[in-house]
Amino acid sequence: MSSAPLVFLVCHGSRDPEYQQAAADLLARVRQRLAPQPVELAQLEGQPLSLAEQIHRHLTARLEGPVVLLSLFMGGGSHVEEDLPAALEQVQARWPHLKLLLTPPIGQHPALLDLVAARVAAAQRLGELTHGWILFGHGSRLPGFAAQLQAGIQTVQRRLPEIPLHVAFAAQSPTLEAVVIHCLRLSQCRLRVLPFFLFPGGLLRALQEQAQRLQREWPLLQIQVEPPLWRDPQLLQAIVETVRTACSR
Repeated sequence: MSSAPLVFLVCHGSRDPEYQQAAADLLARVRQRLAPQPVELAQLEGQPLSLAEQIHRHLTARLEGPVVLLSLFMGGGSHVEEDLPAALEQVQARWPHLKLLLTPPIGQHPALLDLVAARVAAAQRLGELTHGWILFGHGSRLPGFAAQLQAGIQTVQRRLPEIPLHVAFAAQSPTLEAVVIHCLRLSQCRLRVLPFFLFPGGLLRALQEQAQRLQREWPLLQIQVEPPLWRDPQLLQAIVETVRTACSR
């Protein structure tokens, strides 16, 4: 029997090998930082077991908690507002005396805005001419996700007033194409796109393909897609701080 808090890094999930490799790498780095605290990975999609069943599997040898579900989502979309609470209810129904803690989405941690600002500022210091940056998120049918990301980018813009910053989404407006056209009308032809999501995979490839298509359609456009966030040390620090805050409750 162990009473040490058990932590689950809960992510969207994918069958994509690049996604799985990156998620496993992040899990290994979190485990190294939090050792000997037990840390596991749980995924909403792309797995043979449901999220609740993945959690049950690791709880069979535990008679007490707490258990921390660390949300590796970037904002308050439907997964965060609907799917995670539903899975939590299923786990709680099976383990009624277990203390379950669900953290806010990691994308709402202040360190993620620091990460975005640091990425932009570091690239600008290299001296390569960039007219504007586009922060690209998945988006959601729920309004909270876009509002949070727009507010975040405004905060970063105040810190970097000389660098034009824009927001685009994959699943809602404004789309990448709409934002690129807006930038071109402002004579911002050299653009960088910073993915506001963690892992490589299908979403990243679709973004890269769209950027290449837009560049073919607009000969003056030069657009570069940056890597996603999973390797960044500030992300790791945000995860560690979130776990420690949750475990101290």
